[in-house]
Amino acid sequence: MSISSDQVAAYRRDGFTVVEDILTADELRRTREHIEAIAEGRIPFPEANLEYEPGARDRGRSLDTLRKINDAAPRDPFFLEYARHPGILQVATALLGPDVKLFGDQTFMKPPGGVEKPYHQDSAYFKIEPADLVTAWMALDDVTLENGCLWVIPGSHRQGIRDHSQAWVVGDRTDKQVPDEAIDLTRQVPITLSAGSCSFHHSVLLHRSGPNRTPHRRRGLAVHYMSARARWTGPPEDKPDYPLLHGTSHPGCV
Repeated sequence: MSISSDQVAAYRRDGFTVVEDILTADELRRTREHIEAIAEGRIPFPEANLEYEPGARDRGRSLDTLRKINDAAPRDPFFLEYARHPGILQVATALLGPDVKLFGDQTFMKPPGGVEKPYHQDSAYFKIEPADLVTAWMALDDVTLENGCLWVIPGSHRQGIRDHSQAWVVGDRTDKQVPDEAIDLTRQVPITLSAGSCSFHHSVLLHRSGPNRTPHRRRGLAVHYMSARARWTGPPEDKPDYPLLHGTSHPGCV
């Protein structure tokens, strides 16, 4: 697996690039099966790290009710090993440099009827400086316009973090988003992917996902990578122990 100089240049210019067919058919199958086992309760997993589709929690944990699995890698060796996948790490190091740590991970289940996620920037949620992380968004199913692909605003990562001032209510919690009127929606482009292919986007890139209007689920596994030279900006006592995935740690950094 390799990333070309043209793909690196596209990432610098647009804030994202796509690398096709990173996962083999066997890797894809094993990843799906492991996630399905968590979703169906066959593998124990902390309830605090699970999110449900609005109104679906009362129906119990299943592939059709679960919305997200958050921060699985610190709790499940399978996901930590996935974060070390050589093909994904090769791209992450090409974009971040040789010293890379794991910031976090999320699995997006997007079942039939799964709701949208409005425009936001990942670094608006991250207590890391500089705001220069890379998200590897792996398609575990074919990702289409109809089942809720990502939409992005090319080049928006070069314009800084926007004001996430508009409330967005999803289920029983309130999240935040960048107001639509603050975004030039005529510039948005979709990222469709075949299963096993991966998009890599900058943590300041404006992006959203659409609703799933199909009878099939649209699963994606996102891993957030950061330079081991980055700095934690939150309270010192709250700083997690970020795993080193490649290269060398640096004193005083994350």
